[in-house]
Amino acid sequence: MAQYTAYVTDYADEVLLWMRHREAQQLPYNGNSPQLSTRGQLVEFLCFVTEQLKLSVVTTHLAVYLMDRFMDGHHINDSQLKLTALTAILVAAKFEEKDMNVPRIPDLNIFAKNKYGITIFNAMEIFMLKFFNWNVGTVTVAHFAELYLSVGLSVGDTISGNTITNTHLTRISLWNYTARFLDISLHDQGFLQWGNSLVAAGCVACGRLLCHFNPVWSNTLHRFTGYDLQALSEVMNLLIR
Repeated sequence: MAQYTAYVTDYADEVLLWMRHREAQQLPYNGNSPQLSTRGQLVEFLCFVTEQLKLSVVTTHLAVYLMDRFMDGHHINDSQLKLTALTAILVAAKFEEKDMNVPRIPDLNIFAKNKYGITIFNAMEIFMLKFFNWNVGTVTVAHFAELYLSVGLSVGDTISGNTITNTHLTRISLWNYTARFLDISLHDQGFLQWGNSLVAAGCVACGRLLCHFNPVWSNTLHRFTGYDLQALSEVMNLLIR
């Protein structure tokens, strides 16, 4: 899994309101890509590249979002599928990463055995940006999960019936378990039927479940996310099946 970027804010409610507004503006996913059968391999490839380049989780999720929507609207030659995935990484990294962490085209091209020239990379980048009307910033499952985890531990939470004594280690453990489910949500296109805010809540709930939190879903998380445990049941069932 790509690196985790801590999300800390004193204005979590306001940030969440803005994120839900951005979520409502996302392009719908229709599953129309003629290359839909290759999605699994492309997501694996994309995740491998971002892992090797030590890019953040949110960059990885944004890259998959861009690739999914772009492919949903185009018939892409098999010879350019990896180019599409690599370009999605490039665009996502430029939006999410610090300048020093944005990979150069030659760094990306290595993963395609230097198959593509810089000119074709640049052309694909412009083509992708125009498809999104140059508005590539959005809120992914990872963005929501990071914000939810800012209130992931609540007063009264216990683990296996025991009081939490080391909140720092508990937060790290909760992130690690949640990250597993974030990864699952990327690879299985079944999660594309739900909004990212809902899937993220399911990932955090499953993370708390595997950490043996009691309750699995706190009142704080219910109030903050707007989702109760029943609303998360289908997502959680798919995550832990």
